Amino acid sequence: MNRLTQKGVEGQRGELFHMILFAMPWIMIGEYSWDFSDYAIGATLVLILVVWLGLYSIKLYNLEDSLPEEELTEHDARDSAREKKRQWLFAFIFIFEGIAIMITWTLLLKLHREHLLIPCFAFIAGLHFFPLAIVIKHNSYYILGIWVCMVAVGGLQLFYQHIISFQIANTLIAYGCAIGALVDGFAVMVRMQRLKRHGMSDILP
Repeated sequence: MNRLTQKGVEGQRGELFHMILFAMPWIMIGEYSWDFSDYAIGATLVLILVVWLGLYSIKLYNLEDSLPEEELTEHDARDSAREKKRQWLFAFIFIFEGIAIMITWTLLLKLHREHLLIPCFAFIAGLHFFPLAIVIKHNSYYILGIWVCMVAVGGLQLFYQHIISFQIANTLIAYGCAIGALVDGFAVMVRMQRLKRHGMSDILP
């Protein structure tokens, strides 16, 4: 997005909301894996950051309403058809991710490898960002997907090399996933602030 538009702001707001939803369960998984040994300080800090991002998403609602409506053209009609197709693909990705998680969960429980659940779930979560990046055209999802997959593989590698216990590995993986999502969320904030400074100078007399 090179300029402020209602559709563009809506897309950035959707990405921000996605990152909030992604970060919250992972930080709770991390706290549970660590048996709340940090007295939930990590969860509290993440909650503060999540609230900050949530409040900023409200600002994006207001920004979206303040922007002039764009006139519909024949090109926009074709874009609308593509958007419906994109929404179906978006839903399919999440359905496929859910199926992959359920199959992985069943197999690991059957094989008595419960300690691998969190690394495998994280790896699946990381992989799902790659098709999402293609479908909804968020290049930052490529970086986030690579980060989450690296965190999952790295934590597992540290465990198998007997450097850390699986409990600490799971905690690091979960925190890594949450941190990656929060960094992406704050990148949205920085991107939008830059566009607001440039865009409002074009809109205002």
